[in-house]
Amino acid sequence: MSPNTWVIEMTSHKSRSFPNPQRNPPHPRSQLSNDAFSRRAAPGDSPVFEDISTILSVLKASGLLPFYEQLSSYEVGPPSKTNEFYSFFVRGVVHALTIFNIYSLITPNSAQLFISLRETDNVNQWIELVLCIFTYTLTVFVCARNTKSMLEIMNEILKLDKEVQRQFGVVLGNNCNFSVKFLVVIVCCQAYIMVLRFYAVKGEITATSYILIAFYAFQNGLTATYIVFASALLRIVCIRFHFVNQLLNAFTYVQQQKLAKKSRRQPAASNMEHFPEESLFIYRMHNKLLRIYKSINECCSLIIVCFLGYSFYTVTTNWYNLFVQITNNKGLISAHILQWCLAWLCLHTSLLALLSRSCGATTYEANSTSQILARVYGKSKEFQNIIDKFLTKSIKQEVQFTAYGFFAIDNSTLFKIFSAVTTYLVILIQFKQLEDSKLEEQVQNEA
Repeated sequence: MSPNTWVIEMTSHKSRSFPNPQRNPPHPRSQLSNDAFSRRAAPGDSPVFEDISTILSVLKASGLLPFYEQLSSYEVGPPSKTNEFYSFFVRGVVHALTIFNIYSLITPNSAQLFISLRETDNVNQWIELVLCIFTYTLTVFVCARNTKSMLEIMNEILKLDKEVQRQFGVVLGNNCNFSVKFLVVIVCCQAYIMVLRFYAVKGEITATSYILIAFYAFQNGLTATYIVFASALLRIVCIRFHFVNQLLNAFTYVQQQKLAKKSRRQPAASNMEHFPEESLFIYRMHNKLLRIYKSINECCSLIIVCFLGYSFYTVTTNWYNLFVQITNNKGLISAHILQWCLAWLCLHTSLLALLSRSCGATTYEANSTSQILARVYGKSKEFQNIIDKFLTKSIKQEVQFTAYGFFAIDNSTLFKIFSAVTTYLVILIQFKQLEDSKLEEQVQNEA
């Protein structure tokens, strides 16, 4: 199902007269009736975050998110003192292990991890480990700093859904089941990579190597989990933007003409009398979604830009390792190296694709509102004034999800990253050829 899919479920109480988006669904009615994507709010639980409850539990247990209190179905509260102490304790342990790992990397204790014989390859592996440690440490710091902001984002989403339920009598679905699938992929990939690393180490593995490899996998897994969490939040916001767009789409000239043909009335009389009143709620809902979208960007952008840099370097080095193995072994490649590189490429490519798609879909829905509103049938001057005010405001707003302001993240980001990977892969290959030529000259001189 498309990331733009929104699903609603009618409640038992009657709502006000309004063009119901379910009457003009963007997808077949059979999809709207699918129980897998339509949930009713349970007492004492939040239906909004039900799809991502597993990934929320992982982030809470790791200290990246606080153990917030569930006050009601549409409100969460700050964590208790005990839960705050637990989060501080977990973060302290994480920082202690980070310091230990950095110390291990600059001492001979990490010699077992560098299995390559060439100097360029060893430097690449060392930089990759440092980037992993830095990305996760930064994630912990940013999450600790943005604890209140993240709870405010969650509460804003819950309040927005409460208003939608009260205004239109519907409960929005999320279609965020992908988070559990990605969590399983992350765990499997990291466990498999750990096993491959242990088998690659020659001789008896020291306790320091065990700790460094295990914590390395733990850092990679949690950083990837947070990226999935950010993508799930964007998917939730995207669905609500799409819901607003469908509400406005019911007032467009084309829809009014269709209603007029069915009811044999003039277009201006087909539910347009409710537009001045209901448009105020729709505009207010759109503005709230823009604030939530901006808040998510502010809370996650620094983590995302570091993760993108780390993923870019990891993808580049793994393609480089494949090239080195193929050229050194005359077309043959070690099964261990092949499995190692494919596991990393599969993990990071899927995460980059998920993040790019979620950001691109949400940005598209946010920017589509003004385009749909421009097609609203304005019979009277009152309608035209309402539309002109919103369009004037939309022109001045540039809606995009950025990586800490450096560049926008959208559907083209994955293509741009792989274009840059190709460029730097050529540079690494040239360094390797230069190193090989120097070694050959040294051997000839000695001979």
